Amino acid sequence: MEIYNILFDRLLSESAKRQASDLHLSVGSVPVIRQGGRLVKLEGEKIIEQEVLAQIIKSFLEEEEQKILAAQKELITVKTLGGHFRFKINIYYQKNLLAASFRLISEVKRDLNSLNLPPVTAKLCGLFSGLVAVAGPYSSGKTTTIGAMLEFINQRERKRILTLEQPIEMIITSKESLVEQRLIGRDVMSLADGLRACQQEDVDVLAISDAGERFAEAIPLILEIASTNCLVLLEVNADTAVRVIEKILNCYSTAKAEPARMLLADILEAVIVQKILPKNGGGLALAAEVLIGNSAVKSVIREGKLKQLETIIQTSGEQGMISMTQVLVNLVREGQITGEDALANAPRKDDFRIMLK
Repeated sequence: MEIYNILFDRLLSESAKRQASDLHLSVGSVPVIRQGGRLVKLEGEKIIEQEVLAQIIKSFLEEEEQKILAAQKELITVKTLGGHFRFKINIYYQKNLLAASFRLISEVKRDLNSLNLPPVTAKLCGLFSGLVAVAGPYSSGKTTTIGAMLEFINQRERKRILTLEQPIEMIITSKESLVEQRLIGRDVMSLADGLRACQQEDVDVLAISDAGERFAEAIPLILEIASTNCLVLLEVNADTAVRVIEKILNCYSTAKAEPARMLLADILEAVIVQKILPKNGGGLALAAEVLIGNSAVKSVIREGKLKQLETIIQTSGEQGMISMTQVLVNLVREGQITGEDALANAPRKDDFRIMLK
């Protein structure tokens, strides 16, 4: 076991030294890290064998977690490894062989501005109710953004903040606010149970991690909570603001579609959609699309004319809105990212080419 621990500690240390965001271990391949947004093989390391990876994983999993992995063939957990490195870990099987991904969880940056988030983000933290969705693909910094927003509130407001997470990635210590973090499956049996409990409690701010397969079941409860005196910060896996709205409304049957649109229009405060791109010269650049729930947005949601949302975003810059396409164009013009990376991430590639000229 000790030889496996030495290997694992070396891989963790090398990942940290290279400022990697992720470490990927897969049987039959050499270890791979994500450095500056790009995958890099750790040359000089041996190909990972099944027994080696099995022993590494066994070294940090609790007995109950090992049983879950054996039964479900997948496990997501958070661990402190290598002495002080905190990771979100996804263990799974491919080709009937073990694989594991380790995502480094950095400390919450206390200043929203240091994350280069849209200026409107701080204003959203001051809301007393409504829904703010923070969206993006995997590894786009959604959890970091919500964590920074919660910390912003925690340092300034006397509020009760509740999070429902699986797993709990960032530990937030109560300051001016009272912060309680509940792990789904341990502190509450399910996300739905946690939401129903929240409805009976005195909560000012509720933050919900990506609901995954439970999204459709949870959305009606989430929207209901956001319609009361509670600000809801919701993590969503979607790549544009329009698709966030569509994903929420698709959780309702045809018979309930109209009242769902009315409710969503009433409570929607904002949608922030993030992407992380490699930055010229090293590091990462944040691209963030912003939709604000103004009267025009609320009107088209009520009418179900969601295709008009893109036009509203493009023509409402003075209200803090900006499209992902425009953000990417701006980053290229500022010399922060390459045109190739921007084009690959642009949701409307023809529009991007035209705007960049």
